Amino acid sequence: MNFRPNRLLGMLLGTGGLSALLIAIGLSLARLGQGLISPGSLIWIVALLLALPLTLLVGYRLLGLATASYRVDRDGLYVRWGLVYEQIPIASVVFIEPASKLGGAQRPALGVWWPGCLVGRGRTDQNQELVFFAGSGEQLIVSTCDGRFLVLSPPDSTAFQGAFLSATRMGALEKIAERSDRPDFLLTRIWKDRAARGLILAGLGLPLLGLTVLVLKAPGLPEQIPFGFGPGGEPGPLAPPGRLLLLPLIAGLAWLVDLVLGSWFYRSLSERPLSYALWGASVVAGALLGGAALYLTSTAVR
Repeated sequence: MNFRPNRLLGMLLGTGGLSALLIAIGLSLARLGQGLISPGSLIWIVALLLALPLTLLVGYRLLGLATASYRVDRDGLYVRWGLVYEQIPIASVVFIEPASKLGGAQRPALGVWWPGCLVGRGRTDQNQELVFFAGSGEQLIVSTCDGRFLVLSPPDSTAFQGAFLSATRMGALEKIAERSDRPDFLLTRIWKDRAARGLILAGLGLPLLGLTVLVLKAPGLPEQIPFGFGPGGEPGPLAPPGRLLLLPLIAGLAWLVDLVLGSWFYRSLSERPLSYALWGASVVAGALLGGAALYLTSTAVR
């Protein structure tokens, strides 16, 4: 029997937060592209650097909530939440009861979550760990024989508990393995890969280095400097120096896109060369765009 948590509240709040972050990113890019480079530009740079990863996290949470489902059959209990998949043999489930009976916070302690999208970890009054995969509505605790406690929120808790009782009475048709697939394992594998780690850090470091150098050189720049190059390689039309910040920022955006795509392809051993190529491309983009920005500042004459 399939169940889907109540998602309306979580989707509305998450979409609103994601929209606010995208507006913050657009505003930061617009301000950095128009004004003079100054120490005040650091405020917009920091806002952009904070908004970009938060946008990915909120988007990932929304994906998880949109795909969230629980399933109970004679063989086991299955939880799908984005890239997370839990498979628990029916014989390994000790009990399913309302979360209020166990005590403790009814929400995660850490992580990116909001009302209606409760994902993360918390603790009971007895200091037992809770793992949340819940939307809005009544929460149920699923206890397993290995000591785990999952917090779920099926739309009809009575029907969910009834489906579980029916499944246990009928007995399992086949023995299934216990699974707990998390994207955390993928990130760990990537980080342990020395080549991948080096390319990712280099791709991030070059745009940050370019931004830092531009801000430090700001006091010595005129009000107008060349922006771009002509057909013969000569410096292009004049523009406010703040527009040069767009070059390392574009490199940073390219790094972010390549990081996500590269991580996706890294899951398959046969497609990992494509991951390295994407991460290497972000390094090349950072070097070219950062070098262009620094070259243009060197051609500026006060």
